Amino acid sequence: MSSRPSLVRDTTVLGGRAIALWTRNPASMASALIFPIVFFTLFNLVARRMMTARGFDYAQLLPATVVVQAMFFTAMSAAYWVANDRLTGMTPRVRSMPVHRAAPLLARSVSEMTRGVISVVVLLIVGVIAGMRFQVGIQGALGFVAVALVFVAVTSMGMGLIGAMGSTPEAASSLASVPYLPLLMLSNGFVPVEDFPGWLQGFARHQPVTRTIDLMRALIDGGPTLEPFWWWVGWMVVLGVVFTVLAARVRPVR
Repeated sequence: MSSRPSLVRDTTVLGGRAIALWTRNPASMASALIFPIVFFTLFNLVARRMMTARGFDYAQLLPATVVVQAMFFTAMSAAYWVANDRLTGMTPRVRSMPVHRAAPLLARSVSEMTRGVISVVVLLIVGVIAGMRFQVGIQGALGFVAVALVFVAVTSMGMGLIGAMGSTPEAASSLASVPYLPLLMLSNGFVPVEDFPGWLQGFARHQPVTRTIDLMRALIDGGPTLEPFWWWVGWMVVLGVVFTVLAARVRPVR
């Protein structure tokens, strides 16, 4: 085997290790299987009647929001595991070897994307039971899943960077909630953008979580997808490039 760093090879090897670790962790499996169902059920019970009274079909609106939330939670675990690898000596060992500097965080993204598949499938089943229907059939469903997995992969890279800078796994997990809360709550996930104060509407309408939810809802309802697609692609490309560059340059704290 070549001793020269290879981004693809190194990401594949480290990603396989990360997947093996979480499959042996009951808490990780439970969070992928149980938490999405709990959140979907609670939001559906609390807000469905209110949203229906306003003329919204909540069975069509809610799944995209809960899937994005589940992808956030999945990605946030990257912060914990990256910090844990640093403290246990795995990160210094990898960096002493001929491994591409961006590979560890990209591998973590691959791992979290794999776990995200479980959450998305579970939520789609629950959503269909609750009344959600993909108006354009299997194409919409496949597109929906693809958008969710790209979102969790890119977000995991950002969360992994937080883990590289956190002093402990617990501190990294706490820091990971800092971008999660404002991005999700100041989006159109729970209320229309028009319900926000005027000075917040611009941010709420154009930030990456809103654009992701817009595209996912369009894929469910069969609405126009061109504009939300390009907004979403733009955000994912920009964030992915920024996180990859930072992953190759950042030096984890000791």
